[in-house]
Amino acid sequence: MKSKILFLTILAFSFLTSSIVNAKTKSVTEKLPDIEIIKGEKKVDEREDLGAVDFNKLFSEAQNYYKLAKEWKILKCSPKSGFICSKHECKRRDIFSNVILNKNKKTVSRCEKDICETFEAEFEQTGSFINVQSKGAIGSIIRILGDSRYKEITTVGLDAYIANGNCELVKDN
Repeated sequence: MKSKILFLTILAFSFLTSSIVNAKTKSVTEKLPDIEIIKGEKKVDEREDLGAVDFNKLFSEAQNYYKLAKEWKILKCSPKSGFICSKHECKRRDIFSNVILNKNKKTVSRCEKDICETFEAEFEQTGSFINVQSKGAIGSIIRILGDSRYKEITTVGLDAYIANGNCELVKDN
């Protein structure tokens, strides 16, 4: 009885081994079907030729913006356009306020006419940009290119106020 079980076990093992070997051999030696390559029209790349980009000019402008961003101390930024965004939509809004950014005092002031509200803020230069983030309940993120153009996103709750505009240097008193 033991010899029959041993014989059947060896037979099953040898059958399994030969099946695995045959399967591997068949998968390696099977010929793949011929693939037909269809030759069509030559593709034309309509993108701008990189040779046409004046990298020296780009690097020069970036270096200039970097220098301007590093040098300014106080800016007054006035929006050209603005939006109020709620959960469902963003509506264009006329804006009558401006923002005064003071690197020395680390403050952001939002002013309408002669009335200003001032917040503490963090200023950090990243390449050609200065990133400003206010502290407190009203969250503002302002990004200034050099000392000229800016974008502001201010949130109150989940509503957002978005402004784009230009900045001008203010003399330090």
